[in-house]
Amino acid sequence: MVKVGLILKTAREQKGLTLDELSDLTGVGKTRLNDVELGNGNKLMVDTLEAYRRVVLPKNPQSGNVYQCWELLEIAMIFEDPPELEKQERV
Repeated sequence: MVKVGLILKTAREQKGLTLDELSDLTGVGKTRLNDVELGNGNKLMVDTLEAYRRVVLPKNPQSGNVYQCWELLEIAMIFEDPPELEKQERV
């Protein structure tokens, strides 16, 4: 989830939005939005992701197109190691 969080945070900052403003626009709590940006938690709620995505419109740097919700979910699932694997790699 860390990579998705970074994509969303970068897009939010490019729009000049604070977490408080984003919370007001999405109806999602500031703490939950911050958790998404930091990659905290073990699940990414699709409704939270979609609300965030619709406001900040994160762009894929390769295509220039706005990421769709399914693309962000795919990034979260495919390109990031599960916490169990990350712990094993550190040992």
